[in-house]
Amino acid sequence: MNILLVVRNEESLAPMARWCGRLAYGAGAHLRILTLVDEEREMAAWQALETNCQDPRWCEVASSLAGLSTLEVETSEAGASQGTARILEAIETTKPDLLVMQDRLDHPESFRQTIEQLLDKAHCAVMILRLGLNATGDGRILVPCAGGPNSKFALKLAADAVENEVTAFFVEPDVDTASDGVGHKQLERFIRKAGVTPETVQCQIALSESISQAIHQELTDDAYGLLLIGASGASTLRRKLFGTVPERLLKGEEAMSIGVIRGPRPAVHRLRQRLERMMLLTIPQLSREERIGLFDEIEEKSRWSFDFAALMAMATAIAALGLLADSGAVVIGAMLVAPLMVPLLGGGLALVQGNWPLWKSCQKSVVLGFIAALSIGVITGWIARLCDGGMTNELMARGAPSLLDLGVAFISGIAASYCLARPRLSGALAGVAIAAALVPPIATVGISLAMSKFGVAQGAALLFGTNVVAIVIGSAFNFFLAGIRGKTGDSGLWSRRMAIVFALVMVGLMVPLSSSLVKKLSGQPDLTRVLQAKLDQNQLTLGEITPLYFENGTQIIELRVETPRPLLPQEVAELQAIAEKYSPHPVKLRVRSDLIQVAP
Repeated sequence: MNILLVVRNEESLAPMARWCGRLAYGAGAHLRILTLVDEEREMAAWQALETNCQDPRWCEVASSLAGLSTLEVETSEAGASQGTARILEAIETTKPDLLVMQDRLDHPESFRQTIEQLLDKAHCAVMILRLGLNATGDGRILVPCAGGPNSKFALKLAADAVENEVTAFFVEPDVDTASDGVGHKQLERFIRKAGVTPETVQCQIALSESISQAIHQELTDDAYGLLLIGASGASTLRRKLFGTVPERLLKGEEAMSIGVIRGPRPAVHRLRQRLERMMLLTIPQLSREERIGLFDEIEEKSRWSFDFAALMAMATAIAALGLLADSGAVVIGAMLVAPLMVPLLGGGLALVQGNWPLWKSCQKSVVLGFIAALSIGVITGWIARLCDGGMTNELMARGAPSLLDLGVAFISGIAASYCLARPRLSGALAGVAIAAALVPPIATVGISLAMSKFGVAQGAALLFGTNVVAIVIGSAFNFFLAGIRGKTGDSGLWSRRMAIVFALVMVGLMVPLSSSLVKKLSGQPDLTRVLQAKLDQNQLTLGEITPLYFENGTQIIELRVETPRPLLPQEVAELQAIAEKYSPHPVKLRVRSDLIQVAP
């Protein structure tokens, strides 16, 4: 085990080194001390502590480590102006198991930011140590045993280093005469889960409703030199890291040394860091000016406004009329008018940034736009129904989405965000808008509901939901690759959770979208193949199958057959029966016979 101690305030160098030296000595580890100085300099080479005893600072450190005779200590210095980079460089060089840094109120703001960045970026375990008044680095260690893996890691670290001077502390609510026994059982179970033998540490139970008060009372009743707790979060040091510590222990004459520890990052975290470094080297990152332009454009065009509502209404009206007229060209025109793509891209940007106001603005536009488009679709459907209009091929096509639609939407989200972030490529946005149809499925839902075609409405709604989820995930993926990040903090927690939810929804959508694929894999034949097989039995040739139009909800299909003789009524009835069996919706065949005579 190796410990890397980083010190910014040289006045605390000796007691910090004493605490880390005790932990390293008990665990048989090496201790490396990196001091950050105000001068501009690269990180110096590592040297043994004995060579630095000409300096009063290091003489005091050597004195504080007296008694730890076999402890190997190395020192180095680096400029503090690039604290995060220098510390990460030291981590890469020394490969420590534990990074220890001091948290003090008199540190510059830049160094406090460095601490928070390292809590997120360093893959090794990290301890933030806040020294109390007149701290010497000696005394017993109190480890509260509650919470998750960080608390277990804290107990394991302390027990391995100074097991005879560690007290495992557990607080149990005082609700019954058996509460004390329950607390002992809970504490013993916690200690064993941490990989520590209960006999090697002192166990202490407190019956209280307040954890902070119980900790303060225990520290008051007994002499402890360090309170070591597991981190409850990875950011906002004041509230997250020291949130469970009584305020009186942090300030004033009663202030004592407190360490907050975060366990090592898993291999997935290190893999993510490598991928990020690889992306920085291979994928063009957005410049500051490009990011400013992108953020401004998305925030401006994502707001729900009169212009947005007007474009949404006109696009839906055009799409609805094109669907009823069975005109693909008109439907494509509606896709170009619709403004719904930008709020979805804004949703992807908000997920990457952890930008809650932008997320709310974008989702408001998407929800209100959907309601407005659905209303126009329903009204158009009612009018068409009164005029004896029926379902068309364009409407039916949007009622049967597949995995292909999911793939198209995901890639469209990547392409649209890529073009929007690079103004020189903005001309390609029109093509992306056509590829990722958003308004036509909403109009199809409204028209189908008005015509009581609930199956088609359900399929079109699934298509719209698929497009929304896939575009948001695709755009977020591209923005992440382009180097856009949010500030580390609580604001990113909701976005990570929301991204996980969207990813799970996207995976869940694959189930209904895979129905056609499942049918093919299960060997269930489609209509064309079955008709072809039937005609082959009768020594006839299938020319082509052409969907024509819908009549009262029944699709009319023209079947062209090449035959040397007229078809018998019985043969036509058999073909109709096959079509009804294998078609997903009502169908009626119109058989066209082309007489073929072969010359002798």
